[in-house]
Amino acid sequence: MFAVTATQFDADDPLTGLTLGERPEPGVSDGWTTVTVKATALNHHDLWSLRGVGLRAEALPMILGCDAAGVDSDGNEVIVHS
Repeated sequence: MFAVTATQFDADDPLTGLTLGERPEPGVSDGWTTVTVKATALNHHDLWSLRGVGLRAEALPMILGCDAAGVDSDGNEVIVHS
């Protein structure tokens, strides 16, 4: 799947920590579903994460994204939020 991933921290220029590209498909936990994302946004939570606030280096690479809109596996339009 295509994803935007935090791969490093930079407190002064957080966007340098972004990597765009293919990542392995994640597993789906019981009771959860997948969403084909059609739109997303980079928000302040993501920018703080790219600065290293609240995210440990051991957690990198981390797929970013708290806000998205898309379609679930049944064709329902959904909004994903924190």
